[in-house]
Amino acid sequence: MIKRVHLLLASLIFASCNSPEGKTAEKKEEKKDTIQFAKGKMLFDREDCGGCHAESQAIVGPSFQHLAAEYPATEANITHLGHIVMIGVKPNQGIWGSREMPPHPKLSREEAEEIVKYMLSFPADPNKPHLHNTK
Repeated sequence: MIKRVHLLLASLIFASCNSPEGKTAEKKEEKKDTIQFAKGKMLFDREDCGGCHAESQAIVGPSFQHLAAEYPATEANITHLGHIVMIGVKPNQGIWGSREMPPHPKLSREEAEEIVKYMLSFPADPNKPHLHNTK
């Protein structure tokens, strides 16, 4: 009888750890993030930003993870980077070395900031090099 009670308790504990309620909460959070950054991703794709930027690898421009490591997702950084997206970066004038980014003058400030929010939503690269003032 005692073995059955222990077995029942163990089963209940195990079942509660794997309950669908926890998984549902995780899925809701994941869906919220997907919806929250959907406009930024759509604009990122529309403006062909993926030709120069990717999640974890630097192509021409820095990766999302490098950007997130260099710029925490604060309002000030989002505003600053949104402005940079709109005006572009001339060679040897940014912190990323000789890389150039063309301007995107047709984007509104809000659209540029949505792209930045999307890019900064990825986890920062913990091994990124210090890049300030690198030419």
